[in-house]
Amino acid sequence: MYLASVSSKLLLHDTSSWDLKLSNGCYDGIIRDVSWSDDSKYILQVNSVGLVEILCPTDNDVRSLQHIPIKDTWSASFHRDGHQYVAVGTKSGNVKIWDTKFKTITKTFPTLSHPSCVNILSYNAKNTSLAATMTNGETVIYGLASNIPVQKVKLTCSKSISGMKFHHESQSLLGLATEEGHIVLRDVNTNNDKAFFKNIHASPVSDFVFSLINKDVMMSSGYDKIIQVYDIKLRNIVTTVKTSHTLTSIAMNKDNQVALGSKNGDVLVYDLRDLSGPLNILKGHEQSVSKVAFQPTRKKTVATDISLKEEVDTIPHHKVKKTVTGRSSDIFFMNDTPPSNLLNISNSVKDNRANQSSFLVGLNKSNNFDIDLDFEFERKIDRPEQRLDVERNISKISTPINKSENFVIPSPLFTQNSPDNNIGMNGNLSSIKPSNDVATTTNNIIDSKVADELKEFISDVAEDNKNYFLHIMMALTKQKLYLEKQLNDLNQKVHNLEQNQNSLVEGNRLLTLQVEQLKSKQNHVHNNSYN
Repeated sequence: MYLASVSSKLLLHDTSSWDLKLSNGCYDGIIRDVSWSDDSKYILQVNSVGLVEILCPTDNDVRSLQHIPIKDTWSASFHRDGHQYVAVGTKSGNVKIWDTKFKTITKTFPTLSHPSCVNILSYNAKNTSLAATMTNGETVIYGLASNIPVQKVKLTCSKSISGMKFHHESQSLLGLATEEGHIVLRDVNTNNDKAFFKNIHASPVSDFVFSLINKDVMMSSGYDKIIQVYDIKLRNIVTTVKTSHTLTSIAMNKDNQVALGSKNGDVLVYDLRDLSGPLNILKGHEQSVSKVAFQPTRKKTVATDISLKEEVDTIPHHKVKKTVTGRSSDIFFMNDTPPSNLLNISNSVKDNRANQSSFLVGLNKSNNFDIDLDFEFERKIDRPEQRLDVERNISKISTPINKSENFVIPSPLFTQNSPDNNIGMNGNLSSIKPSNDVATTTNNIIDSKVADELKEFISDVAEDNKNYFLHIMMALTKQKLYLEKQLNDLNQKVHNLEQNQNSLVEGNRLLTLQVEQLKSKQNHVHNNSYN
């Protein structure tokens, strides 16, 4: 897995060793934005002039697969489900949806009455809404079903938005960061603030990110060199981390790793479970790092998910299934055997199992027998009552067989070794022999399929367990950070009390001294008056 960071060039670091693996730089100026597709295959990059480009990392380099040829592009965002659709914002305030597969615009949203440059785009968790933040401080919510602007989000505390994104789980929760140092979490369904962190940074908030492990954890970075960790549910600050770098961007992955871009070109890597200091400081950029992004966890590929670099080929039928002539199961039916549609197989066999690739179901077809069977049929037809019903009905319509002949009924999965493919149909059954090669191949296919299913099951269970323990670890980490903050506050209060106590003791001493001096003066006056 990679950590992508951009300045004047794109760098990809391996998250396991933090070694620099790939570098790509072919434009002048600072790259504005970089992000990964949800299926972790492709990189979406927006350069300094707003050109949107889709890249693909390979073993040796980063290849450019597609430029989006929309005029005056300025911002872009991948759809949250795959890589086919990309939302594109323009300098003139237009928002469009680009289809990377067919290379065409599939949707254009209506232009606003007072258009402004689209700075940031973000899909919500269920891909039902698209948020677009404009230069004038407005954030427009477009409905992807109705294809119209359904809501405008305006902040009374600011007119300059520095960061915006939807929550990755709560589809109605929209986060907004401002140049004044505020962070607002707005519920777009009710248009009310769920949380408002006022002046949480002393300077503009450069970026913020939601945790992928615990949905209630959020982090933000600012130009004031501070990292803030939030508890969204409790609406408070869990901990504050001070750094020596001016922070420009922040990203977090499922392994609790936090990456921060900085003005001096360094990328700081922290572990959320221990924010006392950076785990690593990645070098390689000579200019300010404008954006950092972790590659998402790879998802299982779907048959309909076509790669950008692949063509949609029609697979010939003969490549999908292999056929073997002379199906040995036809020994049940001689040349004059009636069609198999006269079979009166019991309802227990005629149910949904009839759709399986059992050799008993396929008798009414040609002599070409498909090898690519669903190998579950042995378990589905293995019950004694079904076998008896099938054998009884077959015996009623099959041509009688001479019991004196010695022959072996082979498995329907075996083919005949005889060069004459019709020998089984001519009644010479003694020469029919099972094919060990096909049986071995079939067993190997079954073993391979079972092994693959077992591996997939173990992988899924391991992934679920990993996510479960990471969730627990995140909760414990959040509690630890909160307790540390509470402890620091208590230590500060104790220190203040000690200082106050010392001040009171010193004041007491001065008062005592003044009283003594007054008494001495009073005695002196009294003695003089007496004399």
